[in-house]
Amino acid sequence: MAENDAHQGKRKFEEESSANSDMKEEEYDSDHDMYVGNSVMDRETREKYWKQVEESDGFDITLDLELDCSLGAPIVPQRHCLNKTEFNEISCLAIDAFNSHNNTKFQFVENLSVTTTIAAGYWCRNTFRAKDSDSDASFIFQAMGFWGISGDRIIAFCRLKKTPTQGDEYPPYSNPDYEVPH
Repeated sequence: MAENDAHQGKRKFEEESSANSDMKEEEYDSDHDMYVGNSVMDRETREKYWKQVEESDGFDITLDLELDCSLGAPIVPQRHCLNKTEFNEISCLAIDAFNSHNNTKFQFVENLSVTTTIAAGYWCRNTFRAKDSDSDASFIFQAMGFWGISGDRIIAFCRLKKTPTQGDEYPPYSNPDYEVPH
């Protein structure tokens, strides 16, 4: 009799499995980095997101994503808090490091965009405006910095933002592979 119950259980499982195979193919997992609450980022939006991340090194994510700052994605745009104290401090530290290394006199003016990644604090990718105190001309910079939960502040790099005409080349003294001395 137990053998018959096992056979019926197996048949029931197979029936349920075949019924479920007709369900929507696009599945999601709560551990997936694109999963947010009870929704999932659709495939088209996810592809646009990753394209923007790749093309801008994570600095310029301009998609009007439904959940904005609460989006559960690896790199999150911070549109409504660009000039938060922590973000301004990262930009100021970055431009100070750039000035020290390049013997320049730029001053931080304002953040233009900020994206973050959480990791025992958060990595900030700031695009900001700074002006040259000698000529009063404005320049756009990109910097990556870390604001740690223990209060650590680390600047990975600061560079002039490349223009579309420069392609993959960065302006002089703007190599993102250069690590700023601490």
